[in-house]
Amino acid sequence: MNSLVISLGANCGNRERAVSEAMLWLSGLLSEFKASDIYETLPVGHAGSNYINGVVTGETELDVETFDRLCKEYELNHGRDAESRLKNLVPVDIDIVIANGHIMRPKDYGCGFFRKGYFSIAGCPAVEV
Repeated sequence: MNSLVISLGANCGNRERAVSEAMLWLSGLLSEFKASDIYETLPVGHAGSNYINGVVTGETELDVETFDRLCKEYELNHGRDAESRLKNLVPVDIDIVIANGHIMRPKDYGCGFFRKGYFSIAGCPAVEV
């Protein structure tokens, strides 16, 4: 089993609905699923609309690369294409930040948009820095 911690965000359209629906989708793929509350944060690294964010944890029998590919396909199917990226529009973003205790996205791990949700989930696993 692979243990994952995943960051979600959206900054356009119905942001809360996009993050909620992505959480629901992930709950069907992950066992031991836990989700943070959904919350709003300022954009990081670009000027643009505020984000709605959330963090989920869970386990999967899929390898990390396959799971990540499914997440990127979900994003694309929900409007996160090349044009939206050029305009800093994020209909939905799903990133594996921690896999099996290893930080995969150090920049995201250090940002408030991730840490707020991650540390709100009781029993978060320890990670190697």
